[in-house]
Amino acid sequence: MKFQQISAFKAVFELGTVTAAADYLHVTQPAISRLIAALERDVGFHLFERIKGRLLPTKEGQAFYHEVERSFLGLDRLKKSARVISQQRLGSLTIAAMPLLSNLFLPDVLIRYARDESPGMISLRTFRSEEVAQQVAIQACDLGFVLDTEFGAGVTGLKVSCDCVCILPPGHVLADMPGELTPPMLAGTSFIRNEKDPAQNLLDQAMQEAGIHQQDFIEVSFASSLASLVAGGLGGAITDPFTAHIARNQNEQVTIHRFSPRLPFEFYLLFPALRPLASAVRQFLTLFFENAKDEGIHLHVAESASVRALFECNMPWEVTEP
Repeated sequence: MKFQQISAFKAVFELGTVTAAADYLHVTQPAISRLIAALERDVGFHLFERIKGRLLPTKEGQAFYHEVERSFLGLDRLKKSARVISQQRLGSLTIAAMPLLSNLFLPDVLIRYARDESPGMISLRTFRSEEVAQQVAIQACDLGFVLDTEFGAGVTGLKVSCDCVCILPPGHVLADMPGELTPPMLAGTSFIRNEKDPAQNLLDQAMQEAGIHQQDFIEVSFASSLASLVAGGLGGAITDPFTAHIARNQNEQVTIHRFSPRLPFEFYLLFPALRPLASAVRQFLTLFFENAKDEGIHLHVAESASVRALFECNMPWEVTEP
């Protein structure tokens, strides 16, 4: 099975005629027919049947096309990855991050970084966590921020954790309550929940153990939506402190409270393992942890031997025990 055969099949399937496929691939019509015939011999079944002068895919041909299309999508991704790698600039800082951090918190850090460090080209790209991991694996960025996801060769990961907090809308009866809030204190509060947040299951369990019936008012899929709804006064939420930061930025009357029992929120910093760590990454991470501290976000770092080696024992964070 040769690439030319697959290309001829794909062209005929998508364009509908041998003539159109031949024009598209810049070959003769007999060449297309020979390539299709050879491919049918290789796969052991007919890919097309001729009806009233037209080539129509067989059921087997349709099934085979779906696999071919997936393969070509993989090739397209490789082309895009190669283009990203080739566009990397010396002295630049390229960050790939999940939407939770790239919407507000990381831009705030970048403002400090650009002001304090006089950097070169900066790029902040937003992807889903699994796509961030792919960008780091192909060495296409200097730093990645992801939720819990699998990452393999070419990636070094650093686990970071913090505690979830309770955010309350403007004018809530508990807005001025000092200290930490507990499930019994929140009885009767309408909650907005993020369906993709793993901490929600822990919250449900904590409420059940306290004998509190949680009143879920609205369920959303994105942290930014949850923050906007709390800022708009529709309810409270138990969420990560970065989402709380977004909500308070939208409405300064949103209040942020510690919550007991402790519900952990975890994410990962990813580094490309096949090239030296850029000094710009150390500088940026120093500001990242400083900014978190300024916002009252207490981050705990789970270090490993590989991460210590990566940073050559010069860590840009203060190690604390969770």
